[in-house]
Amino acid sequence: MICAMIWSFSKNRVFRKCQRQWFYKACCASAQARDPVRHEAYLLSKLQSVSAWRGQIVDSIVETVLAPALNRGERPLLNDVLNEARVLFDAQLAFGRQHRLREPGLNLTNAGTAFAAFYAVEYGGSVSDEEVRLAWEDVETAFRNLYGMSEFKQLLRNSTYCAAQRALLFDHSGAKVRAVPDLIAFFADRPPLIVDWKVHTFGVHDYRDQLVTYAIALTRAKPHRDFPADIARWRETDIELLEVQLLRGFVRHHVIEEADVEATDHRIAQGILAMQLACDGKDANELRPDDFPSAWDPKTCQTCTFRKICWSSLS
Repeated sequence: MICAMIWSFSKNRVFRKCQRQWFYKACCASAQARDPVRHEAYLLSKLQSVSAWRGQIVDSIVETVLAPALNRGERPLLNDVLNEARVLFDAQLAFGRQHRLREPGLNLTNAGTAFAAFYAVEYGGSVSDEEVRLAWEDVETAFRNLYGMSEFKQLLRNSTYCAAQRALLFDHSGAKVRAVPDLIAFFADRPPLIVDWKVHTFGVHDYRDQLVTYAIALTRAKPHRDFPADIARWRETDIELLEVQLLRGFVRHHVIEEADVEATDHRIAQGILAMQLACDGKDANELRPDDFPSAWDPKTCQTCTFRKICWSSLS
């Protein structure tokens, strides 16, 4: 079987930064593999920076607390949401600090929502109390800012259904494209709304391309069973797109046109072709790390979760 070709916005970003890192993540890592290198790559793929982890805490609470509450017609209090977030935060922090990723026989599925694995701990460091304090401050700020966006909150309350962290998969250029919007809100009398949360301190980047990819995915992927039956009537350019900078407390509205869809389609096709050429038609088991060039920027290597197996393969 040729290396399963799944393009996503994040994988494409990794591929452009370091093809070898992409190989370990997209082609090598396997939870079921008996090959120790492939299993090790799977474990290393679970490592996160503290910054990425605290953003994931926000995503998880939106998915498991806020979205279900909205669908029930409820309005959870901010303090209740923060309490839920703190419980999850503390559980994952303890799990990650103990580095239970390396426990013999650990089943990541059984670990459940408490699972976390920190890059710093794997590579001989630690997660300091100061990092923890700042991470929690960011989580709290994110939800306080969200609750302070009255117009945005009302928009979500007017929705008929909200779906968080739903994978959308569709065919494109001989491969699969996978997109996972943070939140999709459906309405009775207007197009769906896609929300992309950003938990960045500076929030200076414009994530337009990513949101356009989400709009394309929503209109082309097979709908989930709980999606509205009339979703097929909407085109990519109908979808409403919001980039919500939770630490900065502002929202960017993105309006897309046919030219934006065409440009994104072209970029996706280019990305898929580059990955296919890099694999050279080989079976996944035939691919080796040295088939792929490493990053040109040394800083990329310093923060790469696969550094230990990459460097050991070169020795």
